[in-house]
This record gives sequence, C-alpha cells and structure tokens, in this order.
Amino acid sequence: MKWITRERARVDRIACPWLISRFIDPAPEFLFVPANQVLEAAKREGAVAYDVPNVELGHHGPRCSFDAFIDRYELDDPALAKLAPIVRGADTDDRGLTPESAGLYAAATGFQAGSRDDFENMARQFPMYDALFTYCRAEAPARKRPRVLFVCLHGAAKSVVGAAHFRKLAAARGLGIDAAAAGTEPDAELTPRAVKGLAGDGLTAAPARPRPVTLYDLETATRVVSFGCAVTPKAGVRIDQWDVPAVGDGYEAARDRIVEKVERLVAELAGGR
Repeated sequence: MKWITRERARVDRIACPWLISRFIDPAPEFLFVPANQVLEAAKREGAVAYDVPNVELGHHGPRCSFDAFIDRYELDDPALAKLAPIVRGADTDDRGLTPESAGLYAAATGFQAGSRDDFENMARQFPMYDALFTYCRAEAPARKRPRVLFVCLHGAAKSVVGAAHFRKLAAARGLGIDAAAAGTEPDAELTPRAVKGLAGDGLTAAPARPRPVTLYDLETATRVVSFGCAVTPKAGVRIDQWDVPAVGDGYEAARDRIVEKVERLVAELAGGR
C-alpha cells in the first residue's frame, strides 16, 4: 500500500511509518509531500493520508496519529499501549506525559535536522523505535488474550458476522479468547445488510469499517477462519476454510451457517468446558 503525509517529518510522521512497517503492511511505500499537497496527491496516487487535518489517521483531541493507527488496525499489543503515550507526549506539547517523551522529542529533532530527507530520517530513527518497543515490551505485561482471526475477501460481511458471534458465544462459555475481522481486499464500508442483521441480533459490527489483514493479525492469531481467502499466518496456526452463503443474498441464511460453525469452533476451543 501507499502511505502519504507531510514532508519534514519529526516524531509522529516517523513513528507511524515504523508502526506500519513493523505491524501493518508487509510492503509499504511511503510518500512525503508539502502539506498543502497531501490530500490531492493521496487521491492521485491511491494512497492513505495520515497526520494531516481532517483524516481518520490524524490527531483527534489530545491523541496523535500514532494512537489513531493503533485504534484503526486493532493493534492491542501491551508494549504498543505503553509506547503510544511516549510518542504522544513527544509529538504534542505535553512533553511531561511520560518520562521518555522529552528525550524522544529531542532525539527526533536532531535526526530531522541532520538527515538529507525524510527517507534518511526514517532509516536513522527506525532502530530507535525498535529499541523503544523492546524497552516497552520488557515493561509491559505479555499479551493476555488469544485471538481468532476471521478473514473474507472484502472484510465487510462474513468475517464481521463471524467475529461478532464468536465473541458472544466465547464469552458465554467463559473463554478468554477474542476475535478480529479483516479482508484481503477490503471494501470502503461494511455491508449494510450485515450491520442491520447484527444489530437485530443485539450485536455490534466491528470494526466500524473494513480493514486489511495486517502483519500483526498474522503474527498473533491463534486460529484463522477464512471464507475462501488465501492467508498465511505464522507456522503451526490452523486455518479453517468455511463455505458460507453470501450475506448479500440473505442475512439469516448466512448467519445461521456461520453460527453453526462458530458453535463447533467454540466448543472445540473450550475443550469440554
């Protein structure tokens, strides 16, 4: 994917490419342009704009773009949760937010001043973020909840329905297992019939918009359910292929087939609990 932001990066616009490269996109292409050209260039290049006003992956209240990426791509690693306020403090005026924020700001300012361009700046700063992440990982608890990854082509219906019902049924059995939904070629919006159908079931469609399968998904999934898509999780993780009718052809028929399969999966993971 292509990712675009303002040139002359310092903190957030280096931290976000690091996050993308390490946790989201296996082959990212980064673009840096003058601030007044970002949105136009994003449209022309088919790129995702970040850290500019009025975009999803930007600042919202006291939270910075790094926070927005973590939320959007459901990166629930405890080490990232500890790193986020360090970045937030360095990128905003709240330098005292964490003990490390002022130091990160100072180092990033030096890297910005001493680099030929944003690409050299990234190359120099990425090892610093690797080190900070390792530090945060040592300070933070290990990830507590395993996660089942549901994947469909557009990430807009089947995977979302499957994840929602898995969460409900797993919770009813007392299983501490979460679920995520993603697509290999995500649509811009969720299928309305899936959203309406889940609401009728008393469930919320999540994520609110389809998102791609990320590096983090493939690294952390303890089980993968695919609706006809090719995905490659880490070695040893089982992939189940489910054949289910299209949600667009009728929510109830698709939902009933998905729930039947989810019930068997939950029973298996519960181990007789």
